[in-house]
Amino acid sequence: MHWFFPGDYRWSYNTLFAFAAGGELGDVSMVVDRLAGKVGDDEVWICGWAWLADIVEERAANDLDNDAPISAAETLYLSSLYRTLSEHFIPPDDHRRTLAYDQVLDTFERARALARWPVERVAVPFGEAVMPAYFMPSLVGDGPRPVVIFICGLDTTKEISFLRVRQQLATRGLHCLAVDTPGIGEALKKHGLVTRSDYEVPVGAVIDYLEGRDDVDPARIGLLGSSLGGYYVARAAAFEPRIHATVAWGAIYDYHRVWRRRIDQGGTVAAPSFQLMFITGTDSLEAAVKEIEDFKVAPFADRIRMPFMVVHGADDKQVAMDDARAMFDAIGADDKTLMVFDGRNGGSAHCQFDNHLPALQCVADWFVRKLAQ
Repeated sequence: MHWFFPGDYRWSYNTLFAFAAGGELGDVSMVVDRLAGKVGDDEVWICGWAWLADIVEERAANDLDNDAPISAAETLYLSSLYRTLSEHFIPPDDHRRTLAYDQVLDTFERARALARWPVERVAVPFGEAVMPAYFMPSLVGDGPRPVVIFICGLDTTKEISFLRVRQQLATRGLHCLAVDTPGIGEALKKHGLVTRSDYEVPVGAVIDYLEGRDDVDPARIGLLGSSLGGYYVARAAAFEPRIHATVAWGAIYDYHRVWRRRIDQGGTVAAPSFQLMFITGTDSLEAAVKEIEDFKVAPFADRIRMPFMVVHGADDKQVAMDDARAMFDAIGADDKTLMVFDGRNGGSAHCQFDNHLPALQCVADWFVRKLAQ
């Protein structure tokens, strides 16, 4: 992993985040130059990425003035990405966070409206609330198609899931539903849905929705979770029989233990310290860690019987490689794979943000083999 800010993993890793979701080298370089020598001052980070988002949005306005809507759409997607990087570092009790997130959604929506390849905004019913999502239809084949549900982690969102996946699943004949489930994105920030251990419940609601679509084959539903989403999808795979193939992109075997290590031993974390409190709806880090006591795969791993792949980076500094091996060993499926990226075959950092495309292609091809053949 390249350290854009030597000695500061959090800033360096989140800069890689931009590239994983399609960020441009020249854009990112402008921010890195602007932040040089100011490591640790998150206010500078917030302002720097917002500044870049504004510049990129000006480009989109110029595209529209020149009657170039396709270019404007791609440019607005970039602006939404850069604004997301700014928004993630704003504390939840700061009024600017709501304003910044509204800008993320507005910019993304304007991009979606201009784009020439289809992205459908949908709302998945969930009790008295909804889980907002984007449905990216397959671009190959006729009739009902397989679908992959993409669930995020601690601090990413459905917008980032979309920007990470783009058309890699659609061009392989797979639909993709990128969804904000409890503790994530709009579900958390607009509908008050904090995270929970029994993730088969929200995933079950997503599948209920998908079964109501004529273009989805309910016998070929896949589930993909990134980072903390690796726990979410493992839990759902153990208790939701309508899932037919699952990928944990970033192993989470015992999330409670991961956070205990971070607190007790100064372990590495990419998100600001308030993020775990935010997603659990608690007011202290200790209370937040207590809320995730049950975020452990071992108690139910033997129930997982469908094809399952664990994807992990050999140099993951947030979650130990030993946890990936333990998760893989515990999974009860006969058809299971542990895919390790070591730098030569793809990014070796957490969720391969340091070289994202090879891992994305690996995941997409695996789902084709398990769902579309």
